[in-house]
Amino acid sequence: MKKLVLICAAMMLGFVGMAQNDVDAFRFSQVNWSGTARFMGAAGAFGSIGGDYSALATNPAAIGLYKKDEITFTPIVINAIGTKAIYSGEEVSEKRVRYSLSNFGGVFSWRLNRDEENPTTKWRMMQFGFGYNRINDFNNVVSATGMSHGSTLMNNITNNCNGINYNDLTHDGLAAWNTWLIDTVPGSQDQYLNYLSGHNLRQDSYTKTNGGIDEMSFSIGGNYNDQLYLGMTLGVPILDYSSETEYTETDENDVVGGFRNFRSYENLRTTGAGINAKLGIIYQPVDFFRFGVAIHTPTYYANLKEKYERSFDAYYDSPHYNDSYENISKYKLSTPFRVIGSIGFTIAKRAFISADYEFADYSMSKLFSSESVLYRYNFKDENQTIKNKYGACHTVRVGAEFAVTNVFRLRTGYAYSSSPFKSNVNTGDSHNICAGLGFHGKVFFCDFAYVCRIARENSWFYTDDLLEPVEISNVNHKFATTFGVRF
Repeated sequence: MKKLVLICAAMMLGFVGMAQNDVDAFRFSQVNWSGTARFMGAAGAFGSIGGDYSALATNPAAIGLYKKDEITFTPIVINAIGTKAIYSGEEVSEKRVRYSLSNFGGVFSWRLNRDEENPTTKWRMMQFGFGYNRINDFNNVVSATGMSHGSTLMNNITNNCNGINYNDLTHDGLAAWNTWLIDTVPGSQDQYLNYLSGHNLRQDSYTKTNGGIDEMSFSIGGNYNDQLYLGMTLGVPILDYSSETEYTETDENDVVGGFRNFRSYENLRTTGAGINAKLGIIYQPVDFFRFGVAIHTPTYYANLKEKYERSFDAYYDSPHYNDSYENISKYKLSTPFRVIGSIGFTIAKRAFISADYEFADYSMSKLFSSESVLYRYNFKDENQTIKNKYGACHTVRVGAEFAVTNVFRLRTGYAYSSSPFKSNVNTGDSHNICAGLGFHGKVFFCDFAYVCRIARENSWFYTDDLLEPVEISNVNHKFATTFGVRF
């Protein structure tokens, strides 16, 4: 059940290894709020402003601000991905363009007082909403190349095989054995060596990832005396992640007798659905000022299914060896809870300035087994690694909107997320620079948004003390268009 942790990739993507480790728990616990173009254009800082469908994902009380019915659809999101990787002094850049859907949702409102002049209750409105938002996007591409300076993937595999009889090798160990990349120490049946260690080889890696997390949501809320707004959301995130990785080590200088190169091909697909709940409140003590608080329970994925395929091809002066294996498994995951605090100022019903603060502690992510009690694997080591490696992440979002005319609106925003790693473990902070505009009539409206996301991290091909980190920089440009009707 336990797999070799070949890659210590982190935030945006990195280099993909076998799953069900701390990297997967972290990857699937993250959120990068998307949704409507209006929401994205103001950096998602709607926790106290409300009145936008995607705001229900961060603070469900946002639904309480609705006084009309509304349907929104964001069918066009263009993500222009750009990455730069520096490894062993060499730099490689990659570009990729992806298209996706970001949002579809509806909010329906009911007045609780038929006679506004003689109200029977201070509860003014009740609202119900349903739909979905994309809350994380896994699309990315990274390439890296450089000289190994004595390190090799076979060091990692050799160390993990030591103590295992060659007749009992599985997965990577067996594939490396069958392709003559590792061998037993003379006179031993459970100690191993490889002939690539200590030599300067060229290492190349190319990783492409796809998919995302789309959250179906069902929300209910209310408006008390146009001052207190309450909301609750039941979320059902649907996860679909896939990756393809090609990794190569080549003897360019002919320093390993008879060896040319070996290639590793990996394919990983993880799917599943989870459930969570969100509670929110917005209070407006005076006409121009609001503040809000929201709490998100952990998301519980009860049945994540993973399919992993890997093959080794080793080329020598004359023979060529290859071997492959496939593994299908299931596991469970619990993500951290989140707390979001918000403040907002409105100006003559023509503009707003708002800010959100979001807290999440990724050391609280936890993996569980889906196997029967008899074959249960406890993920003790992986969960301890999560606690040691990850920590609290602080996110600040600031946004503004100004109605230039009764129809035309301008927006801007900025978001910063601190590194989710503990000190000296890794980098991983990110910046979102946002802008948008909208055309809002009495019934129909259309919004556009641009988001530039800048993020960085260090990543490693595999675990080896001799290995240098790969310094990865991501600059992604996102363009979104939302259409809607209000009635």
